[in-house]
Amino acid sequence: MIPYTKHTISKSDINAVAKILNGRFLTQGSAVSEFESLIKSYSETRYAVVLNSGTSALHCAVFAAGVNEDDEVITTPFSFVATANCILYERAKPVFADIDYSSGLLDPIAVESKINSKTKAVITVDYAGHPSFLKELKFLSKKHGLTLINDACHSLGAEYMGRRIGGQADITVFSFHPAKAITTAEGGAIVTNSRKFYERALLFRNHGITKDPKNFVDKSSKIDPWYFEMQELGYNYRLSDVQSALGISQIKRIDNLIKARRSIAEYYTEKLDKDPRFVLPRERKGCKSAWHLYSLRLADASIDKRKLFKEFKYANIFPQVHFIPIHTHPYYQNRFGYKFGDFPKTESFYREEISVPLYPSLRKKEVDEVINILKKIV
Repeated sequence: MIPYTKHTISKSDINAVAKILNGRFLTQGSAVSEFESLIKSYSETRYAVVLNSGTSALHCAVFAAGVNEDDEVITTPFSFVATANCILYERAKPVFADIDYSSGLLDPIAVESKINSKTKAVITVDYAGHPSFLKELKFLSKKHGLTLINDACHSLGAEYMGRRIGGQADITVFSFHPAKAITTAEGGAIVTNSRKFYERALLFRNHGITKDPKNFVDKSSKIDPWYFEMQELGYNYRLSDVQSALGISQIKRIDNLIKARRSIAEYYTEKLDKDPRFVLPRERKGCKSAWHLYSLRLADASIDKRKLFKEFKYANIFPQVHFIPIHTHPYYQNRFGYKFGDFPKTESFYREEISVPLYPSLRKKEVDEVINILKKIV
């Protein structure tokens, strides 16, 4: 069987986890801060906060940005639902803007047309591992006093204008799901250069509680040694030491994992480049993708994608589609009145898109098998 993705676990990963299991702390120990230190160093940012999922990290980013009820946040309809759901968690309204059809990325021109007095933030998505139009979106955000959040759950290890993804937006979110560049089984992180966002994130992931006397509302001279304060409505979004140990081990070899993904992506492109039936993913000038997905599009409208998937399954190959547009899900249609036809570029991209298998341990002969069957079916 060839799945569309597969996690990569080494003996060193297993040993790192076993060490924690045999140690004193399974959670709230030193492995968490060590992992955070490695994340902020790798992403070239001042602060990192790890959480128990990429979705938790997105929710944390929205909270840290100060998004509240009646605020609006502009984002893409072309993502997994968590990108928009995190806005709803803070009782704000997600407002969708269409994508750039050539890349699948949030279109800055479409974003600007949606900005109004209620807009508080913009969430862009580094689709398939390709960096967003960050320069343009940062300019818009500064111009209108908005917080720019980069959903970089696909793009840990990508580069934008010579720098690793992390510090270009006000807050950047990573995911450590097994499909991603590195994994902690489930997990996520936010990185930022803002002390304010960092401190709000720390509070949020631990029930809204602080134990730091410097931050107490109660300034009386006699504070009990066991005293703490809940200052916000937070959540238990903590990452465990067991998961952090796996992350520590994985991030030490992230460059090799990204290199393997890049090699496979280049091989797909080499083999499919001259076939007019496919539109292949391309890196923009100044960008290096993390190649989370090899997301190609079917250029021939007569190709039946449903039949294509069935034929792949018969060959024991399991591609995927990324993504069902968020605005077409029943919840968003029923609550906000969205409908098919609202975002034509997103919907066209979705109809044509297929993600073929890509993961570090995928062998070239398996890639050849995928390509041969793809061409045969088409």
